[in-house]
Amino acid sequence: MDFTKFATTPLFLISGKTGSGKTTIFDGMCYALFDQTSGTDREAPAMRSDFATPHDRTRVEFWFAHRDRRYQIVREPAQTLAKKRGTGLTDVTASVTLTVWHDEVEERQLTKIGQVRDFLQDLLQMDGKQFAQIVLLPQGQFRRFLVADSDAKAQVLEQLFDTAVYARWADQLKAQLRQSQRANQEALASLDHVQNELQWTAANQDRAHDLQANHQTDDLLKLMAQQQMATQQHEQAMIDQLATAQQTVTALTRQDTQEEQFLADQRRLTTATTTQTTLKQQAPAMAQLQQQLTELEWVQSLRPQWQAWQTAQAAVTQRQADQHQANQRVTQAQDSLTQAQTAQQAAADLPTKLTTLQEQLTQQATIKPLYQQIAQLQEQQTAAQTAQEHAQADVQRLAADLATTTAAQKDAQAIIDQQGTWYAQSQTLQQTAATYTTWQQRLTQLTTDQQALADQAEQITTLAARVKTAQTVADQAQATAEERYQARLRAQIAELSAQLTPGSPCPVCGATTHPHPAVSTVTAPVTAALVKQAQQAATQAQQTATQLATQLAQQQAALTQAQADFTTQTATLRQTMSATLEVPADASLITLETTLTQAQTEAKQQTEQVQRALTRVRTAQAQLGHLQATAQTQQTAWTQAQEATQAAQTALAQVKGQLTTQQRRLPADALTLHEFTELEQTRQAQLAAAQQQWDALGQRVTQTTQALAVAQSDLQTATHELEQSTQRVTTTQAAVAQTLSAHDLTVTPTTTTAITRQLDQLTQLPTYRQRLQAFRTEQAQNAVTIAELHQRLANQPQPDREQTQAALSAAQALVAQRQADRYAAHQQWQRNAELSQRLQQQLAAQATALQQTQALDELSGVLNGDGPNSKLGLERYVLQTYLRQILLVGNHRLQQLTNGRYQFVIDDTPAASKKYSGLEINVYDDHVGEQRSVHTLSGGESFIAALALALALGEVIQRTTGSVDVEALFIDEGFGSLDEDALMTALESLETIEGQHRMIGIISHVSELRAQVPNQLQVVAQGNGESHLTYQIHENG
Repeated sequence: MDFTKFATTPLFLISGKTGSGKTTIFDGMCYALFDQTSGTDREAPAMRSDFATPHDRTRVEFWFAHRDRRYQIVREPAQTLAKKRGTGLTDVTASVTLTVWHDEVEERQLTKIGQVRDFLQDLLQMDGKQFAQIVLLPQGQFRRFLVADSDAKAQVLEQLFDTAVYARWADQLKAQLRQSQRANQEALASLDHVQNELQWTAANQDRAHDLQANHQTDDLLKLMAQQQMATQQHEQAMIDQLATAQQTVTALTRQDTQEEQFLADQRRLTTATTTQTTLKQQAPAMAQLQQQLTELEWVQSLRPQWQAWQTAQAAVTQRQADQHQANQRVTQAQDSLTQAQTAQQAAADLPTKLTTLQEQLTQQATIKPLYQQIAQLQEQQTAAQTAQEHAQADVQRLAADLATTTAAQKDAQAIIDQQGTWYAQSQTLQQTAATYTTWQQRLTQLTTDQQALADQAEQITTLAARVKTAQTVADQAQATAEERYQARLRAQIAELSAQLTPGSPCPVCGATTHPHPAVSTVTAPVTAALVKQAQQAATQAQQTATQLATQLAQQQAALTQAQADFTTQTATLRQTMSATLEVPADASLITLETTLTQAQTEAKQQTEQVQRALTRVRTAQAQLGHLQATAQTQQTAWTQAQEATQAAQTALAQVKGQLTTQQRRLPADALTLHEFTELEQTRQAQLAAAQQQWDALGQRVTQTTQALAVAQSDLQTATHELEQSTQRVTTTQAAVAQTLSAHDLTVTPTTTTAITRQLDQLTQLPTYRQRLQAFRTEQAQNAVTIAELHQRLANQPQPDREQTQAALSAAQALVAQRQADRYAAHQQWQRNAELSQRLQQQLAAQATALQQTQALDELSGVLNGDGPNSKLGLERYVLQTYLRQILLVGNHRLQQLTNGRYQFVIDDTPAASKKYSGLEINVYDDHVGEQRSVHTLSGGESFIAALALALALGEVIQRTTGSVDVEALFIDEGFGSLDEDALMTALESLETIEGQHRMIGIISHVSELRAQVPNQLQVVAQGNGESHLTYQIHENG
């Protein structure tokens, strides 16, 4: 359709029968621009026609112009279409394409849904709801908006002007206020906790409790400061006493150490004297050890010459043994050579024997190929026989396998034939399981509801107790307020009576004489502030009790309704389950749960049984094809096996014929193949043995000759080395004899034995030297120690250790007690100092927090409409401001349309100033000079007022959002509900607006309009879900 056809005739009619698709035109525009419809009757995904087949791809294409550019939008909903190739359906996701044209040239194109949405939002500066409000006036909507209450208007205006942020501000402030109030309560509790932790002396305990009970925190801190000063003074006195006691402990400790040292010196002197005696007794043994040490040191100097002599003697002995062994080896080698030569002479006939055997083997080699050919043919005959037997066995085996496979095919087909029965049972069980699951969910919800009802009943019981307690508190507060009020009156009367002068009239009774003036019996003054405080407390307590009682009644009513709903739902479920399961008429939830669980278990077992059967079916289906292929393969293999058997039999016959031919070539008396082979092997073995024997005899003669030469060489070497060793013995023995002669000793067996024994003792030389040195050192040190101790102990009395230690223990105990007392006093002072500082900080913080809470309370009251001077919240105030702008713009049109008679006004009566109000609209009637309710307007007047309000709303929305100017208006305002006069008034109003450069289309099926509006766009339904358009343009238009 092309709306530019009505460019010269701005007022036209869009007509058509109900259901022909008039409103769908504007749903298509909104869907193209914003992916949503113009109203709430259907969602965007439902834009695809129900008459479209899977082969019909539905879309909407929308063109519009803005400034110097034209825009084309093509949007398709998500839809299920037939596949382009093959059969079946496929899901197609929603898509959109936006193309921008400048001077008929494509400037840019967007195909992503998010990009298109953002581009149009930046271009139009409005959303779908605002566009629908500006362009389309739905049936009766603005008439309902005109007469709606404040809450209904608020819901519409909130969406159009996005004022929810103001409500969120108010909610955030209210949440901050609650948080601040909770923080104040916690601060008060923390303040009491800190006061309870203060540690008081016995003298200040009662006074401190009184001050805390009366919340006199400043006086409590002053009392603590006084106690802290006294504690410091007491602590200083204890510090002085502790210093004195510590000095006593130091002196006694020094005395104790000196006495202990004296006794230790006495014990050391006794030990040193005993050691001195022991050392004197060890002196002869040490002298003998010194002599032994001297002898060993001389033997140590002799050890190199002695060891050289002993080594030379051992070498002579070893060389003599080597010479003897070499003589023996020479003798043995000579005997072995004689034996080898004798054996070689005895076997002189072996060369002739070797020649004869070689000739015989040469003769056999000429006939051996024939024997080998016969042996090969015999092996081929055996192999052919074996092949023929194997082929025959394969034929029998393959025949058995084929029979087995054929039987398995019949079994699998029998299982497959039961598939339909098992599938039917599976579908039935799935439906049963789904029903059981639904029942289980309902049972679970009912169990949860039952627990919730029990919790709610318990809460009601607790709330009832709170109501009773609150009422008691309220009664007590009321009694206290009344008592303070009466006490205040009595005090005032007594005060006035005391001020009366003789002859002046009494302010109560008027008498001029006062025989019994009132006397106050109040012990403590009752001020007006105390009376007011008590009255406020009584009022607050009564309000609390009333609120709790109201809350109790509401919760009891809610519980009764919830219990009734629970009973109804339980009975419904019980009745539903009893149609399938055996359920008692009065079954409880537990019984229902048990019955359902048992039924689910049985159904699960049946399902598992059916699934196993279906698994067998699927297995059989999979096996059947395999078995068929296997049977075909086995049939082919059986045929091939039979052919192989025939081939094997033919090959066997051929080999047998060749073997007979070759066997006839042998002589009649020829050996058999076995005999021929044995004879050849025997001759070869004889030839090898004879050759090996002859070679071994020659090798033995050679080896024994070489061994004799080596043995003779070894004998010469051993004789030469023996002569050299004997010369070294003579030389080293002369050197030892010379050394011994210097000490008046000679080389004798006795001397040799003694020196050998002393050489073995040389390892003890370090030990002997160490023992002698240790003895001499200990002897010298012990003498020095005895002299020092005698000098240190001279002229000193014996100490009394028990007396000194008793005095030291007593002094240490006194110091410990003084330290404990001083520590306890200091800890108490330090703890109280920390708590006092925390208390002062918390007092200051609480004062600041209370100021902040009061400020939040006042601000929250203003924003939420709970203030003492204003009951209009911030959001409602902003909405009222927008509404005033709308009414200001609407009044200009309304006065034009009504010739200045009507004017919109906001209802400012006191009843309308309450919270959540302030958006009611009245009209000022100039004919009567006062406001009227919009409900009193006639049908035509309501139409005019709603039209003016709708036009104003669209203009304000465009002005507020900065969106583009939409130079079109479509009215779907329900003209069928207007009488003839109202209809004429409506048309006159529209003709008045027509000249304001805005195209106006009327959507209606009313026949009177078709006669009154000549320019028309007719929507004609074709009866198959499709409609076509007809343009009717007036000639003078």
